[in-house]
Amino acid sequence: MADSGRQILDNNILWFGLIAVVTVVIIAISILSLKNGYSDIFPYFYILPILLLAYRSPRYAVYFTVFLGWIFLLLVYLYGPVDIRVYAVSSAWFYIFVSIGIVVSAFASQLLHEKQFRIIFENSQAGIFTYEKETGKICEINRQFASILGYSAEELKAIEFSAIWFDPAQYQRYAQDLAGNGRISDMEISLRRKDRTVIWALATASVTEEGLVICSVVDITERKRVNDELTESELRYRTLFDGASDAIFIHDTDGKIFETNLIASRYLGYSKRELMQMSIQDLDTAPDKIFDKEMVLSLNSRGHILFETVQKKKDGATIRVEISSRTTEYFGMAAVISIVRDISERPK
Repeated sequence: MADSGRQILDNNILWFGLIAVVTVVIIAISILSLKNGYSDIFPYFYILPILLLAYRSPRYAVYFTVFLGWIFLLLVYLYGPVDIRVYAVSSAWFYIFVSIGIVVSAFASQLLHEKQFRIIFENSQAGIFTYEKETGKICEINRQFASILGYSAEELKAIEFSAIWFDPAQYQRYAQDLAGNGRISDMEISLRRKDRTVIWALATASVTEEGLVICSVVDITERKRVNDELTESELRYRTLFDGASDAIFIHDTDGKIFETNLIASRYLGYSKRELMQMSIQDLDTAPDKIFDKEMVLSLNSRGHILFETVQKKKDGATIRVEISSRTTEYFGMAAVISIVRDISERPK
């Protein structure tokens, strides 16, 4: 990074040094020409440093042109003949210099912006492309988009955008939304690669005044697969959790309840929302003895404890239970999972 910055600095010094040398030489030629009565040729030389600076730094070219124009006029008035025609021509040259500077600077600035856009376009981590809204013909493609789909740029330009969609109905919804709103934001779409495999992508698109659609896609196939697996795992967990025959509580060592299953609500009479605002101690007839300091120390040292206690329901009734508690983690936090079994019918 430091070497790159040093190289850019060296290049700038070289360019600006060249422009300064050329400018000094032109001023010297101007003085020599004016002293010898030649005033027709040397004004053309002033165009050269203007072009050089506009190419290198369009932002400063206009200011430099005005400054150079005033230098030109000053030299004419100091060393030129006292002739109204020479002054008139010199004034015209001054405006020519300024006009050339403005036009060339604007053109060079546009080229610079296009170059910067092209660098961003080609090196973006998102797949970016354009296509004609009416025909669907793909026009511009960056390397990432071609890589995502496994095509070459030439192959993609030979097919319509709709042809790479996996689900035609999904494409119709995309096209309708784009036609209605003029833009699409973060829409999940499924595309078919050249090898016929299906990928999922997050698409953003907008329509230009010229009827082109600018679209960017990010491959989210792996992320979607992980999310789907997590959803499936969560579904299996929830099925087992809520399908258990015993009440299950996930709580911290202070007793604050994080999660419960349906059986806990069913036999205690509290809703799940109510239980998650309570603690294990709130459910016990002897709150000072359950998960006290001694019990927590035993749990942490052994990793598991089993004990009997009496819980109270929402309606005031009591129920004798056996609690099996084990240390676990819950969203990265130390927690306890307690399985509560009704032993009211078990002999004491």
